[in-house]
Amino acid sequence: MTLPELHASLWDHLRLGASPTRSPFTIWQLATCGLDGAPQLRSIVLREADQAAGTLVFHTDRRSPKLAELAADSRVAMLGLDLDRHLQLRLNGRAQPVPDSARVQRMWSGARPHTLILYQTPHAPGTVIARPQDGQVQSQPDTDGFENFTLVEVVLEAIDYLDLSPGRHRRARFRRDAGAWQGQWIAP
Repeated sequence: MTLPELHASLWDHLRLGASPTRSPFTIWQLATCGLDGAPQLRSIVLREADQAAGTLVFHTDRRSPKLAELAADSRVAMLGLDLDRHLQLRLNGRAQPVPDSARVQRMWSGARPHTLILYQTPHAPGTVIARPQDGQVQSQPDTDGFENFTLVEVVLEAIDYLDLSPGRHRRARFRRDAGAWQGQWIAP
């Protein structure tokens, strides 16, 4: 496989991960720089992958500490694994909330109800509560949760591909320079 073919294949994996079909690249680990300077890591669900723009999108609670972290330092790292295929993808980029309210509304309107219930919880993520049930949605929530919902867009700067298939270890790195992706093979 050539580097251009590999790059196209990686975007196929990302688009599948963002589709309603569950794939190994649906859930990612997202690393940010905490406000105290310590690394922070959490799982996110990939919702959009746009190869032409070089962007990925996930949604989150606007009360989440990750938004304050991104406002202070927009750099992020992401990690996805396909254990069956022995593939690891590491991504680097810059993330920020999507300012387009119509785009946010479209994502909200297309989301599954069991996903949206997360945004109806009475407390911000990470809030100390006395009992687990204090963090649950009440039977008749005061809100539909939209005011707590936001999209975050990651503009990718680098993609690192690692294939650890038995007998065929391969690694490639793609970097975006002036909007164009450049790839190179590197040692695993």
